[in-house]
Amino acid sequence: MNWEKFSGLSYLLLVTLYRPLIRNTFGSEFVIGPSFTLGVEPLPLLATSKNGNSEVERYAALASKRSFANTVRVFGRHMIVGFVSSLMVALGSLQQSSPFISKVNGSWWLGVAQPGSVPSTRFEFPAEVMVIVGLGLGVAVWLDLIRTVRKHPNVPLRAFWYMGAAWVLPLALAGPIFSKDIYSYAALGEMVSHHISPYKYGPNVLGGTSYLTPVDPIWGNTKSPYGPLFVGLSALITTVTFHHAFATMVGLRILALASVIGIAIYVPRLAESFGFDKGIAFTLAILNPLTIYHLIASGHNDSLMLALLLAGLYYARMSRPVLGVILVTLAAMVKVPAEIGVLYIGWGWLGDGRPFRERVRPVITAFMISAIVMELVARITGLGWGWIFGLSTPGVVRSPAVPATALASWMYGLSHLIGLQIKLGSFLTLTRGLGFAISGLGCLYFLYRSRHYGALKSIAYTFLVVTICAPVIYPWYITWGLIMLAVAPSNKITWGIVSVSIAGMVLGLPGGPPLVASLFYLLLIFTVAVLVGTRLKLIPKDKFVPVLNRYFGQIQSV
Repeated sequence: MNWEKFSGLSYLLLVTLYRPLIRNTFGSEFVIGPSFTLGVEPLPLLATSKNGNSEVERYAALASKRSFANTVRVFGRHMIVGFVSSLMVALGSLQQSSPFISKVNGSWWLGVAQPGSVPSTRFEFPAEVMVIVGLGLGVAVWLDLIRTVRKHPNVPLRAFWYMGAAWVLPLALAGPIFSKDIYSYAALGEMVSHHISPYKYGPNVLGGTSYLTPVDPIWGNTKSPYGPLFVGLSALITTVTFHHAFATMVGLRILALASVIGIAIYVPRLAESFGFDKGIAFTLAILNPLTIYHLIASGHNDSLMLALLLAGLYYARMSRPVLGVILVTLAAMVKVPAEIGVLYIGWGWLGDGRPFRERVRPVITAFMISAIVMELVARITGLGWGWIFGLSTPGVVRSPAVPATALASWMYGLSHLIGLQIKLGSFLTLTRGLGFAISGLGCLYFLYRSRHYGALKSIAYTFLVVTICAPVIYPWYITWGLIMLAVAPSNKITWGIVSVSIAGMVLGLPGGPPLVASLFYLLLIFTVAVLVGTRLKLIPKDKFVPVLNRYFGQIQSV
């Protein structure tokens, strides 16, 4: 069966079956109207229960009895269903012909055919269905958990740690899911351990070694876009594991898990500092399916970047801006977009309400400290500044889900219709340049409006703008903005995080990008048509809007 076409649609249809659960999560009164804002709106810290005092007392008892047994008594349903959903995904992905993980020899110790043999197709279809159903079940239990913790706030964090362990543990059986990037990380570490610069050569320079075999061929001759801190850590892991490719990959997955633990430490701390419930923030950020499958199970280095970035922003908020700048700079030495955090720390160094001229000197100071840290890391790792020239590497991928690529394709097709023989690459250069300009303007806008949105949310929105306008969009890129937003989970932000997370999960499936692109552009065209139609009075607003409310339950007026 061609899962390139059907897996994304199957997952989306499965999640759609849980529409009543989504409605219960946010309530029928949640709407988006003219007053739609994304400001900080702390959720109430007191809740009542329709089921009587017994349910309230049961959740309140967790505060005094924080044992594992009591957590199971209260959240046992969520722990078991989440565990089963992850186990279904793990077991289904181990089938030898599964499209969800790498089946190259040496990529994992289970579910890979012996060298020279043909991968078995036995139980292929049931295994693939098991993965899709497991993912849908995981999203459903996550939505139900959001509803529960919104209804019963102030649940001790220990309960969520137990739950996260139950949801993640089964994935240790399976290899890296939905991505092969971790094999590229291991190859880069092997290169650096042999004093080969990853900023001059691609993994193909390793030849026919066990490190190169599982690497996606598209990255074989590309320079590394990752900063020297992460590449240096990859080389260290390679050396510690005695240049064993499989052990290096496992070490990198452990690094990703440790990084997510770091995120799980600082997200609740930041949420508490802003007056939000720690449990809701933890649920939205750490128990998010994107975090579980694309940061932990896939082992992406975005988790390390986010852990350092959140730690830096936390300490800057705790009046330790120098330490904050150092940590954020280290995050940028993993992936450069984190450097945005340095700008905001400098901007708010002297506090809110300062005029522009008083902010300039602290911003310059912050970037000077950042430059010193970068130089030290470049010298300690011996990798220099060559990583700057590899930042365009992800752009070699073309996806229909990327607005810049879609716009270039439309322009290319239109040019051929009118007889202009212009290459697609020329349009891509134009649209990607436009995306870069929009990203820069977005960054300046949210910096200017940071007093209204708050620094943390301004950074999150900037990340989302950069992600949308980037040459390529991956699900793990989306986590940059979503995890930052989860720190301040107002009602509308919670809805946004859930919506984008579900779309991101579809995006990561085989056949997902075209589906997400089609739905996004149809929604965009529909929205523009409704706005124009109601403004020109071609569509009767008093009749059309109630229909939208009835079927979508989210739109109050246009």
